[in-house]
Amino acid sequence: MRSHRTVHRRTETMSNFVKFTKLRTTTDCTFWAKFAELKIDKFKLDEKTVINLWGSYSLQSLNEDNTNPLVLDFTSFNEDSETLNNNSSVVCFGHMINTNTMEAFKQTNPDKFIERMGRNVLTEIQDGTILKSPWRLSLFIVLAYSDLKKYKFYYWVAHPTPFRLPEMYDQEPPRSIDEEFTEEHVEQFSKTFLQLHSKTKNYFTVLLSKDGKLSIVELAVGVEINSSEKRLEEYNEIYFAFYDPCTGSKPGWPLRNLLCLLCWHCPTYFFSRTIKLVAVRGNKAQRSLVFKLKTKEYGHGKDVRESLFCGPLVGWENNANDKLGPTIADLSDTMDPTKLSDRAINLNLKLMKWRLVPDLDLDKISNLRCLLLGAGTLGCSVARVLLGWGVNNVTFVDSANVSHSNTVRQSLYSHQDAVKHKHKAYAARDALINIRPSINAEGVVLHVPMPGHVVSESLMESTKQALEKLEELVEKSDVVFLLLDSREARWLPTVLCAAKNKIAINAALGFDSYTVQRHGTRDVTAAISPDLESRNPCGRDLGCYFCNDVTQPGNSQTDRTLDQQCTVSRPGLSQIAAGLAVELLIALLQHPKGVEAEAIVGNSRDNVGPNDTELVGLLGCVPHTIRGSLWNYDTQLTITHRFTSCTACSVAVISEYKSRGLDFVLDACNTPNYLEKLSGLEELLKRPDLDELCYALDGMSDDDEDDQENVIP
Repeated sequence: MRSHRTVHRRTETMSNFVKFTKLRTTTDCTFWAKFAELKIDKFKLDEKTVINLWGSYSLQSLNEDNTNPLVLDFTSFNEDSETLNNNSSVVCFGHMINTNTMEAFKQTNPDKFIERMGRNVLTEIQDGTILKSPWRLSLFIVLAYSDLKKYKFYYWVAHPTPFRLPEMYDQEPPRSIDEEFTEEHVEQFSKTFLQLHSKTKNYFTVLLSKDGKLSIVELAVGVEINSSEKRLEEYNEIYFAFYDPCTGSKPGWPLRNLLCLLCWHCPTYFFSRTIKLVAVRGNKAQRSLVFKLKTKEYGHGKDVRESLFCGPLVGWENNANDKLGPTIADLSDTMDPTKLSDRAINLNLKLMKWRLVPDLDLDKISNLRCLLLGAGTLGCSVARVLLGWGVNNVTFVDSANVSHSNTVRQSLYSHQDAVKHKHKAYAARDALINIRPSINAEGVVLHVPMPGHVVSESLMESTKQALEKLEELVEKSDVVFLLLDSREARWLPTVLCAAKNKIAINAALGFDSYTVQRHGTRDVTAAISPDLESRNPCGRDLGCYFCNDVTQPGNSQTDRTLDQQCTVSRPGLSQIAAGLAVELLIALLQHPKGVEAEAIVGNSRDNVGPNDTELVGLLGCVPHTIRGSLWNYDTQLTITHRFTSCTACSVAVISEYKSRGLDFVLDACNTPNYLEKLSGLEELLKRPDLDELCYALDGMSDDDEDDQENVIP
């Protein structure tokens, strides 16, 4: 029976054993931003100097579910704590050591570090100096490593305190402040607490006089009273108070060092009496708890006091996984200029989505892989508009170099690019990265094989490599912009886009006219004629850039003078055409039918009837061809139907490319009229009813005699 009672009493005692809730610290991005500035300008490679810090607990953020973290921000480096004094915070003091390398951070022994950095708080308790600055009882220390290149900050915070505290037990369950004090006392307590200096709020003494008055005095006064039996008789009750940022029924970690101080300076009180403590909680102290603790019987406690200050220190915080270890603050999103630039760039797009087009799919645009064939005037302008839409992946293909005549019209190039004679593909890529560092931009120097441009034996290997590279680029792209400097240069990319079913956007310039066009989709399984009766043909019935030709593309550069080799165009024309080319693509992508969207004809909204709802996409209607002129500032939306004998996108041509590859391309380049024979165009032109057929073709064409646009190289 006695044994059973002993076990029961021991179990009951253990259940009342006082445990403490650990603290946690959070760092505001401004803390690391300020530290990065000081590291560069002041601390440099110094990792021995102890950096003094101020931290604070906000009286506004404590809630029922979470502990109130110690916050470090840019004010933590203020030398004068008076700048931190306010009614809404509790200030704590600390130290930080920042290592220069990750290796040094990892090799730092946490036990030795907390001993070296935290032992001083125990020394100050013993010599009594801490009674003059009780806020130093809540000392925190920070071990850190700052990767300033990647904007990642590794830190581990500790709140040093002796490991071997005397065993203490709850005399009774904690009580709310309302249960312990009268309503008048509670009101007086809250009011006086808020008026205290931010540093004084950490630790203080609460006195209840014989006449029932409540007063708050410094911690040192309470220690002095408890050390004097005569003065002790002047008060009904004495409470030692501490700010407790924790919640729950267990007292917070700041109590540990307060108990150490009482153990050393008030041993009689500590070892023989009930210690009454107020854990100050809530923004107005209204959630405070009262703990009444009793120390285990140690006799006079001399040995306990001495061992208390000789043992190891503990107090390291747990990380986000609730395990002992450092925390990583990845602030690349808030401090990395590249990411800051991305957010700023995307702001206009977000505003567009939030305020004007809620269903706008920005991810579909940003993830788009764009291949720009041609890095001249149109290529540069198209790239700039793609940047504005937030496109993240752009590849330039061009074989030319930047010349001095390019820089004023081709917006991505500088005078230095011309001086260095840089390849346009590389210069354009570098320019995009300078504008938006996070963009995935590539440059490829490549000469596109062209019909009529004979491939000699010496050029055979380079042509093979060019074809393979171009096939690879088209295959991994979502959209191909045809912005090359001649009509025949667009032929092979048109074939590849049709064969691989890629979106192709064509833009071409004359002196004061332009054409912007999307190529139709292709089903190569059957040579089905397009529906010529459809008022608004869908993607599969729309033609490509060559569908209105009655001859195969040839060498347009032969016997041309300088003014004929380079397109002479009004300077503003390229920006207009480039903008329309990109906007046509975006409208196509946001249309519910995508590339199969029906094409609109005409240049007025009157052409869209009330029953034409399928024509209208998220950003409006999607044309097939946009033709414009600066002579009369006219814009027309026209349609070219798919031509079953097209020399670039007909079933016969695509099938031949798929089966013969390089040999097919070589024949197209070296053999006159090869494409006309292959596509059936030659036989078509021999028909006796050719005049009637040409009349029909003219009715489905959008070209006129002048429409042989060149593009500024």
